[in-house]
Amino acid sequence: MRHCRITDCPTPAAKRRHFCYRHYHRIRRHGDPHFTTWTVADDQDVATIIREQRPTQGLTRLERVRVAQGLTQLGLPADEIARILTVTPRTVYRWRARDRQPAA
Repeated sequence: MRHCRITDCPTPAAKRRHFCYRHYHRIRRHGDPHFTTWTVADDQDVATIIREQRPTQGLTRLERVRVAQGLTQLGLPADEIARILTVTPRTVYRWRARDRQPAA
């Protein structure tokens, strides 16, 4: 059984491929096998959105979570945060609940 060619990836390669499915799709979509939207955040954009409190598009997942955390600290309700980030209020509630959980 062949393993994925990406360094430190223990996952078996997909059928007739040199990479596992996860890395294959990342390469096809983004050109970078290590790309993940959880590791990409522009702190300046996050601070600007928190300060201006206006709806925005094109944020990565990590940026949206950080903006939600900042707006929560300012005391904005979940519905308003959801409108600014173009997500559902339930998503904001989930992020808040995850932030309240103790680190494992």
